[in-house]
Amino acid sequence: MARLGLAARGCTYLIIALIAAQIAVGGTSQSADQHGALEDVASKPFGGVLLIALAVGFAAYACWRWSVAAFGDRTSAESEAKEWAQRLGAFAMGLVYAGLCVSTILVLTGRSTSSSTQQQQGATARLLALPFGRALVVVIGAGIVIGGFVVISRAFARKFEKHLAMEKMGPRARRSATGLGIAGNGAGGAVLVLVGIFLIQAAATDNPGDSKGLDQTLRTLAHAPFGPALLLIVTAGLAAYGLYSFVEMRFRRV
Repeated sequence: MARLGLAARGCTYLIIALIAAQIAVGGTSQSADQHGALEDVASKPFGGVLLIALAVGFAAYACWRWSVAAFGDRTSAESEAKEWAQRLGAFAMGLVYAGLCVSTILVLTGRSTSSSTQQQQGATARLLALPFGRALVVVIGAGIVIGGFVVISRAFARKFEKHLAMEKMGPRARRSATGLGIAGNGAGGAVLVLVGIFLIQAAATDNPGDSKGLDQTLRTLAHAPFGPALLLIVTAGLAAYGLYSFVEMRFRRV
């Protein structure tokens, strides 16, 4: 289940990177997120067959992460506090990919799904409507920003290597795996930082519309000074993460 799910994750991020590259060089109406990736697959020949494969992959990924949440990750020795944090994160990631599985089935059956930005803005609006909602959104946004910097620091510290069977790789494969891991995880962390900043901005202005998912974060970056060049760098990182997923599919300790 882990390897099948990692393959589905890799395919999805490669498609997102392709859509992001199109935004950088001239623009496209396709959403540069998982929703857009699924619609892009659906438009291709044999798209239905590919969507079924992705749905199975996402379901497998979710089951794998939930198994880690239930039984722990036996491939890495952590303190008890870190282990429970890891289990909680695995459970949350399982929910994300279960949602992706449902979204894939909806696209397969011709029903509309919400983009990451629409989902995030809806959730932000509900949070802002709560008592002390603005403070809560600031705390969540700050947590996402901190989490993004942690992901970046762990990427450059090469923490991901402990999950890979590096001894089974040749020298060239090890260098490639390390490079893809740093670039891919680093780009993911950078996107998280931007998403968190926009969430804090939404709390400051009390406007859910200022909250941005992956697609609108990338589009906002494209309109910044030197935006297309910056977006192409992030796009390369997203593509690296997609390729790194295939490295994990082959060499991850599970």
